[in-house]
Amino acid sequence: MADRLELARLRISPSWGTNPLPVITLKLVRQGEEWRIEATEQTGRSRKSWRVGVASAEVDRWLGRLRGATVPAFPVSPMVCDGEYVELTVHGEFSDLTLGWWTAPPEGADALADFALWLQELALPEEDESGED
Repeated sequence: MADRLELARLRISPSWGTNPLPVITLKLVRQGEEWRIEATEQTGRSRKSWRVGVASAEVDRWLGRLRGATVPAFPVSPMVCDGEYVELTVHGEFSDLTLGWWTAPPEGADALADFALWLQELALPEEDESGED
């Protein structure tokens, strides 16, 4: 698997809910010419894994946006009391960038927050938002 390349990793840790709390890790990976998200949900000793294919053109569009992104050296996040801790790591050619926040991303990190949301929307199953039983 020498041609496997991890471009980004998103880790989502909730601060509330059932105990033990599930931790979700999403990795954007290129294997040869194919892109995919490798997802893992770890709840205590239980672990679920799945993969979601991603179109190369879509990844290229996001990479272009991330290349132009700027983040303040001292990011300030809104104060929140609950929610989830989100940590995004983007692997560069000779460096990595890791940014973490509680629920609401810091000012100036819009491109990274949008990228994290895109990963979540692709890889995580939709919850029923209708409110019907």
